Amino acid sequence: MHQSQNMLKPTTRAANNFDIIRILFAWLVIISHAYILSGSKQCDWICEATHHYINFSYFGVKGFITISGFLIFKSLQRSPNPLDYLWKRVIRIYPGLIIVLGLSIGMAYLIYQPGNDYFNFKTEATNYFLNNLTLYHNQWRIHGVLDNNPNTAINGSLWTMGFEFFFYLVLLIIFPFRSYKNFIAILLLIGIAILLYGNLYHINDLRAVDFKLRVDFIFELGVFFLIGSFWALIDWSLLKYDMHLFIVACVWMVIVIGGKMNPIWLCLAWPYIVLYIGQKTSPFAGWIHRNLEDPSYGIYLYAFPVQQMLIYFFKPSVGVLLWSSTVIAFALGIVSWKWIEKKILKLKDLFAFRP
Repeated sequence: MHQSQNMLKPTTRAANNFDIIRILFAWLVIISHAYILSGSKQCDWICEATHHYINFSYFGVKGFITISGFLIFKSLQRSPNPLDYLWKRVIRIYPGLIIVLGLSIGMAYLIYQPGNDYFNFKTEATNYFLNNLTLYHNQWRIHGVLDNNPNTAINGSLWTMGFEFFFYLVLLIIFPFRSYKNFIAILLLIGIAILLYGNLYHINDLRAVDFKLRVDFIFELGVFFLIGSFWALIDWSLLKYDMHLFIVACVWMVIVIGGKMNPIWLCLAWPYIVLYIGQKTSPFAGWIHRNLEDPSYGIYLYAFPVQQMLIYFFKPSVGVLLWSSTVIAFALGIVSWKWIEKKILKLKDLFAFRP
């Protein structure tokens, strides 16, 4: 009897490592920003080791974008209609963003040092909220706020948001063809080749293109996003030599970094390493999934303004700034996930109807 009851219980898959590594990537950005925002002449550990060739933030941001390409493509495949797909993207990004922008304005008002009068602050604060809400017209500062910090931006981490959502829209192009796996694979490979070519041979020309988003960054981040999407097409259970590919990717990374080649060549290794580790399971991943779940987005959103406030009030050393901002940003990220993001995501199936 007990055996039959156990057999009727639904099985749950073991949690993979994606939650862990996204939290890690958010922390890598915190590490790099601790040096940059404090005005230190030094940079983070890997930056110093490679003589300013690359920093932790590079791996963090590119890792985020790769995982996004991988998971968002899978979401596109599952979505019954384009509206459902877009709705899920909107409610994943905007609730947390709206709250952090509102809290940032409240923080800014508390430390505002008026140059003229309150109404200038009110206008700039309103513009700050609305401009950053568009994702494509970032406003970094409010005059009279953080003017004496080495960096005057309130939340410089928001720069990636517009690119992220732009890539979501790009994927919509293949929505009508998503059942044609081979055709989509060819399209993605062509896109990856074009973006890689642009990064290698036309990066200066791309910087000069007038567009809402920096086109050189579209090419740089886009190649990681599309590679993540391409790997989402692959049935990883059929990869016979996945461990061997992982080793080759690690060796290629060492070659690129050791030889100080164009960092874009890391796109041939870093996405695979991230996705290979991310899809594995571990006891710690299970603990994270049960207790913290997915606070990485909130950690990423709050870390920059937290560091700026710590610098404004206390002017800490880089080490103190790093660890204190880590604790506070992690706490805020967990609260953001459990009290805001997770609750809003209950509405994710609002438009999950089939045409």
